[in-house]
Amino acid sequence: MENMKKDLNALIDWVQVTFKELSDMEIMEHILKFDKELMNYEGRGRFRYTGKWTFSGIEILTPPADYPQMGYHLYMTGSACRSFEIYLRAQRRTWIEFFRECVRYGGCFTRLDIAIDDRKPYLSIAEIGEKINARECVSNFRNWNFIDGGTITGHKTGCTVNLGARESKCSMVFYEKNYEQSRKTGLPLENFGAWNRYEVRLRKEQATNCVKKIIEKENICFIGLEIINYYIRLVVKNETDKNRARWQTWQPWEQLIDGMGKLKLSMSPAPRTLEQKKHWIKNYVAPTLKMIQIADDNTGEEFLKNLMDETTLKNNQKRLVEDYLFGVLEMQENKENLADNTKLGNGGM
Repeated sequence: MENMKKDLNALIDWVQVTFKELSDMEIMEHILKFDKELMNYEGRGRFRYTGKWTFSGIEILTPPADYPQMGYHLYMTGSACRSFEIYLRAQRRTWIEFFRECVRYGGCFTRLDIAIDDRKPYLSIAEIGEKINARECVSNFRNWNFIDGGTITGHKTGCTVNLGARESKCSMVFYEKNYEQSRKTGLPLENFGAWNRYEVRLRKEQATNCVKKIIEKENICFIGLEIINYYIRLVVKNETDKNRARWQTWQPWEQLIDGMGKLKLSMSPAPRTLEQKKHWIKNYVAPTLKMIQIADDNTGEEFLKNLMDETTLKNNQKRLVEDYLFGVLEMQENKENLADNTKLGNGGM
């Protein structure tokens, strides 16, 4: 992935925004810029909304007929954001332009998550937990917890620090993303390298204010420099001073925050997880199929053929194939453009 070499990289990881001045069709046209034929309607919603339009994990929730004042609610989880980035890129738009359109049409943000990936990493999640537990921090959060996850067989599943109440206007989660990805994909931990993720979760006016700042500054470096550092700062204990606010900032934390001074908002369109699944099949499914072939050489091949013929893909699996093919096409176009540019360059010499 193109962003893996960067020490710090920021992504939009959750978006919820309500529109009271637009219809569902207008949201498709002006905000998502989708052809309405792309989206399917379902007669069930969430959050007291009674229905929803869906496409590639992106949802437009529709209000009940007797309470249209609720407006229409655009709902995108982390995976939906990655899917949406495929279409943002195809539309030659950025998140900043998307946010600008939302505000222009009166959108009110109810949740915004920003994920900061640290591949250096500047410090370990366990160290953060230890500093907070030792009260070597200055924080506006009341609640926190530290989880050093694992299994009873001794397999480590990664460390997580939760800061603030889940439903508060601002909360944060710091965790080892490499362990999460290894668990989700079935791929070895070493495939992902060192990888911390720091998630900032904003709600209601905090989310709306953050979006306005992103539009104003056209980057999100202030997330690290202002929001994170406002809510928590790790410090070095000073036995002679009881006022922790005057304690010196812990150097690894200071370096992390300084590193966020150049943070830019990036896009990481839905990963080609079909490749990951092929890797998983090779390492975990193929041995079982080999056993079937050896144990029943006469019918093993017929069994596999019938299995493929009788299998029906679910909608999310179909989308996975579509995203993969979209990525292949995009790579081919990039190669063709590069070849054309090279020819032009050689012709000019």
